[in-house]
Amino acid sequence: RGYREEYGDNDLQVMAAGDPEYRAECGSCHMAYPPMLLPGRSWSKIMAGLDDHFGENAELDVETQTQIEDYLVRASDRVSYRKLFRNLGDSAPMRITELPYFVHEHDEMPARFIEDNDQVRSLSQCNACHREAERGLFDEDDVYIAGVGRWDD
Repeated sequence: RGYREEYGDNDLQVMAAGDPEYRAECGSCHMAYPPMLLPGRSWSKIMAGLDDHFGENAELDVETQTQIEDYLVRASDRVSYRKLFRNLGDSAPMRITELPYFVHEHDEMPARFIEDNDQVRSLSQCNACHREAERGLFDEDDVYIAGVGRWDD
């Protein structure tokens, strides 16, 4: 089965993160990722480990943590848009960059555009190339790599 049959077109649009508490708490350190970019079970796993959140302590008070986790899980699980989660089975990836769909979409990106680029540094910095990422827009035609320019594959 080919990529197009499995995943469809290359444009991705998901609902932007709308919860003000999530945007304030999580968005103060990094982009407030749209919840639909990970399955709910992944968000639960991430929220359970905030004392070591990718090398940082991001602990929250219990009430705030519960509210944010509930929002992330509900928002992720209610969406019917699932091409991102194909081939995951029951796994709960901790990073959006671990999703098979994500890996496929970014497999042609040379290191000099990402890791070796001081304005990007990591594929987790979605908004460094997808300028409308926080709004949930990941249109392939609108990719503009910081420090490099428009991407055209």
